[in-house]
Amino acid sequence: MNAISPASVGAAMQEDPQHNRFWARFAWFAPAVAVLLAVTLYPTAVVFWLSVHRTRLYEVVSGVGLANYLSVLTSPAFLDLSVNSLLYVFGALAVVLPTGLAGALALQNIAQGAAVVRTLLLLPWTLSMGVVGCFWLWLLNPSYGPVSFLMRSLGLEPGLMLGDPSLALILVIAVTAWWSFPYVVVMMSASLQGIPAELYEAIDIDGGGLRTRLRHAVWPHIAPTLGSTALTLGILYLTLITLILVLTGGGPLGSTSTWSFEVYSSAFRSVDLSPSSVISVVVLLVNLLLGYLYTRLTGRVSG
Repeated sequence: MNAISPASVGAAMQEDPQHNRFWARFAWFAPAVAVLLAVTLYPTAVVFWLSVHRTRLYEVVSGVGLANYLSVLTSPAFLDLSVNSLLYVFGALAVVLPTGLAGALALQNIAQGAAVVRTLLLLPWTLSMGVVGCFWLWLLNPSYGPVSFLMRSLGLEPGLMLGDPSLALILVIAVTAWWSFPYVVVMMSASLQGIPAELYEAIDIDGGGLRTRLRHAVWPHIAPTLGSTALTLGILYLTLITLILVLTGGGPLGSTSTWSFEVYSSAFRSVDLSPSSVISVVVLLVNLLLGYLYTRLTGRVSG
């Protein structure tokens, strides 16, 4: 029997195309996987670890299992945070989606100057949330803001505006919708431009009006884009902190505090990080659920 030399094994490996392709793919994707592990999976694992322990700052004191989850998820404070978070997310979506769609439909019917109008509409989306928050904080100032001045000119009492617990969340929702309105307009405009002109012509020949156009031409084409846009913004709103921080700081009386804002604020004022870690896990799970729905809706996952 002939012995197999190491040189012949090395030559056979070099001649194996599948073996070479494997290592080529590994060389390409290894850095990306390493970055993913470093900035995403490792911090996520740390948060899970802290959520099942009692801590003193970042020092683990003792393991408590699921006791932290039971304590946080059954507390009245978490119920208030959940109500605020859901009202904030769905309230902003309820405002921005129909107005963004209406804006896209209006832009489609502008014969001249549509490009200029689109550019101006994009301005809020290009601004940072800190700038947007400061701008609206000035507009809604109850003492000298333009909105309060206009209301007094009309004989109305502006009240405390963002300082009113019953009104603050509504105003934060309105500002959030104003900031994200351009994104919806762009997405809907791109979807509307993909509708064949022949479809409109066929509806006109059959004697159909605006309602028929919207039902049989516009809606079937924009529904997937509208759904994916809603899910994208929903994920964004769930993790949004800066705008709330600048406008209200979570107040007054916690009326604008959401899950993510509570995680941010409690990380700086609390000695035990486990409650904020539990809420972080809740936000993560909700975002994963929305991400799954997004991939199913956009067709990026088969089956």
